[in-house]
Amino acid sequence: MRPREGLLFYVFLLVFFLSLAALSVFLLSGERKRGALLVEYESEKLATALLDNLRENRSLDLPELRGRVLGFGVYTAGGEVLQRFGTAPELLEDPQSPGVRPRRSSLVLVRFLGLPPGMMGRMWGGPHRRGEGPGQGPGRGAPQMMGPLAQLPAGAARVLFLELAAGRYLARQRVFRLAQAVVPLALAALGALVAAQYRRNSEYRRRLSAQTELARLGEISRTLSHEIKNPLSAIRLQTGLLKKTLPEERHGDLRIIEEEIQRLALLTERVGDFLRDPRGAPQELDLDLFLRELALRYDGRLRYRLQDGPVRVRVDPQRLRSVMENLISNALESGAGEVEVSCVAQRHRAEVSVLDRGAGIPPEIRSKVFDPFFTSKTKGSGIGLAVARRFVEAAGGELELEDRPGGGTVARVLLPREAS
Repeated sequence: MRPREGLLFYVFLLVFFLSLAALSVFLLSGERKRGALLVEYESEKLATALLDNLRENRSLDLPELRGRVLGFGVYTAGGEVLQRFGTAPELLEDPQSPGVRPRRSSLVLVRFLGLPPGMMGRMWGGPHRRGEGPGQGPGRGAPQMMGPLAQLPAGAARVLFLELAAGRYLARQRVFRLAQAVVPLALAALGALVAAQYRRNSEYRRRLSAQTELARLGEISRTLSHEIKNPLSAIRLQTGLLKKTLPEERHGDLRIIEEEIQRLALLTERVGDFLRDPRGAPQELDLDLFLRELALRYDGRLRYRLQDGPVRVRVDPQRLRSVMENLISNALESGAGEVEVSCVAQRHRAEVSVLDRGAGIPPEIRSKVFDPFFTSKTKGSGIGLAVARRFVEAAGGELELEDRPGGGTVARVLLPREAS
């Protein structure tokens, strides 16, 4: 799948799950508020009914309220009790802070009676204009309180206390609060799971496509290799015969033919390397000793910085030799100064680097350098780096190419270290 399609999928997935999480939080929050409003409304109704009974000197112990109302009381503005029963306290703490307060398994409603303190006396028989009550026409009397509250001084009863059993309501509210936290997290986990599954499926499809292409390439290359090797053998044989019969001054032309024969033979060999099992026959070897022996083949054209002790890795020696020869050959062909090979032992892996001072890798081809048969050289098969990376990855390692500070390229091989 193309990168743009993958990016669009991830953006869609993110927007979808964020919208779903926001919707779930909104709905759960709305349900919590709805439940709170219903309970508050029910509490106000009960408080009004009890207050009416108290004013009319009726019993507060109503059968229909048993089990629902735990306590009820009427208090002065200072919190002193006027009338109470059940769990209502003798002295009301903080009477000037009305509202609904949750307890462990109950709700407490505290609210003012009538209007604020400055107007309460007028509502309950305080001073008013002669012959006129508040809100009444001339000549009508002020409203009178009935029952026990009627015997209190005007404006004395100021605060109402009501405690209701609300275990089920509080449990529901706790569930909603928990759901508001858990549902977005669950959706985030689900989104991450979907993204991971999508990534695995994309990787599986990519590998399947690569294997299909590789199988097709293998079939083609085996046919081409067979068709090329036989003519090459005949051409090489005839070139050798011509070399014996032609005069010395014509040998230069034959050398061109021999070079092209060698190039085609190398190409078929590299294609065979790419297609055969990249693991080979892994064995434990000392990377430092391996590189010192490899250095003898280059007769002083390389500068080495190696470890002073064994660095053990598990890899097929022939596969590793092919990798290093390819990287060193590329560095030497860059044609700019001395090529350096270094070996560094890290904690869990060994790092072998080939450094040159060539022109580096142009940005426009950086993503293609490991593609089979891609090359920017006039002479070259384009298969070398693909084979090298395939061999390194089969050994559990990585092959990286990056720009070298000051100019040039660094080819870095990372291999897992064997336990000493």
